[in-house]
Amino acid sequence: MVAACANANGAEGNAARPFRVGTAERGEIRVVVEETGLVEPERQIIVKSPISGIVERLLVREGARVTPGQLLARVVPDMAQANSISRLRSEQVAAQIRVDRTRRDLERTEGVARSGGVTQEEVEQKRAAHDQALNEMQTAADQLRFVEQSGITAGDTSQWARITAPTGGVIIKRGVEEGETVVGGTSTFGGGTELFTIADLSALRVKAAINEVDIGKVAMGDSVALTVDAFPDDTVVGVVRLVPPAARQQERVRVFDVEIRVIGTGVLRPGMTANVWIRGPVRQNVLRVPVEAVFLSEGHPIVYRLTATGHDRVPVRLGLSDLSYVEILEGLAAGDSLALEDPVAAAERAARISK
Repeated sequence: MVAACANANGAEGNAARPFRVGTAERGEIRVVVEETGLVEPERQIIVKSPISGIVERLLVREGARVTPGQLLARVVPDMAQANSISRLRSEQVAAQIRVDRTRRDLERTEGVARSGGVTQEEVEQKRAAHDQALNEMQTAADQLRFVEQSGITAGDTSQWARITAPTGGVIIKRGVEEGETVVGGTSTFGGGTELFTIADLSALRVKAAINEVDIGKVAMGDSVALTVDAFPDDTVVGVVRLVPPAARQQERVRVFDVEIRVIGTGVLRPGMTANVWIRGPVRQNVLRVPVEAVFLSEGHPIVYRLTATGHDRVPVRLGLSDLSYVEILEGLAAGDSLALEDPVAAAERAARISK
């Protein structure tokens, strides 16, 4: 309860008190933490090209819903990549030729050995050469199979990579246009070009950077109200899913990236800024005072309690607080009148104005 220049015990009139006055009373403390947060998909996948080259075709755009395995784009390999693929095919053919040759040599030597024309040691040498050729052919086949599993296809006169959707969802970002040069995702330089971002829009979350002074008011399971400026009349419900154990630095302030699970999606879209109201603890019938009544003196909370002759500086112990009230655990009683401004500063200001 707040009253402007109200009497305290009826001892002083309004003229003697050039400041606002409040009262310690019993009531409810309902903690609400307000912040903004970023709407994100619960699950999103970045699609990259397995090879470096030029984007030949793009078959989807932002907003398109895709299914697993759906063709998204084709990338033509650059010269180095194309030469590498051709080299792998040539190595596989050469390895097959060596296997055939060493097999014929081994069969011929084994036939001569049965008539005593060669020693067993010579037979073992031919068998070892054949085994080595088989191993080389298997290695070449494995390397080529890895390339083909990456989506690379060879036509009669050209090669290209088929970029397919690894999962179903909605394309929320397309990072390239046709004709652009891309870097393969297996490259260590920059990690590869991001072609598409696929997200599951049926499950969203909000990450809100909560100031360290408010983190004690937030707990896992707290209910959350979410709105966005584009649709101020539509409220989406959420629940606090994660309160991180450590803070991070953000513009000289320590914050905790609290994660909120969105129940349903409503009007929320990835990338939106959401207004977040986290509903914390609620306490009934506690002694409370207006937040303006509490001041700090040498780092300790005090209030100015009004008396018949003036005011006293009273140390207090605080409990919960919301946007309007602070819980008083020690130092005051219900009905005490309090200054909502520093009485001395208010009196000096009034004196300057009256001159």
